[in-house]
Amino acid sequence: VEFEVGEETLVAGPVKAKQRMTEKLKGYAEEGLKTAPFAGYILDPVRASLICKDSKQLLQTAQWLVEHGRECGLPVLRVKNKFAVKDSSEYDGYRDLMLCVLYSGTSGLRIIGEIELHDARMHRLKLKMHKLYKVKRATAAHLI
Repeated sequence: VEFEVGEETLVAGPVKAKQRMTEKLKGYAEEGLKTAPFAGYILDPVRASLICKDSKQLLQTAQWLVEHGRECGLPVLRVKNKFAVKDSSEYDGYRDLMLCVLYSGTSGLRIIGEIELHDARMHRLKLKMHKLYKVKRATAAHLI
């Protein structure tokens, strides 16, 4: 699902698949994390991409979300800045800002979701790189 929001484009991502969440949980257990439940470490079961026209707009949007997210019912809990990594090979040269936000529903439901902020050019590259990403993270051929 894609929406125009001013000069940005919002693309709702699919809910993370059960198989992928299971893989992540196994990985967390193998890493020796001590705090259970490990499901608390999955910060992107629901996600969306906000595609900005350029890096200036991306930074302005991130700042607005951090400062006003709580007022809109989506307080920002964490910012992961992939632009700030020292080793460009860590993400195969890919860069974005990832904001983990908390949604609290009227029925008491609380869920952490992820909003990825992209520069439009980098987002086009991400779409091309995604197949390689799936191959790299797969633990077996049938998971590709």
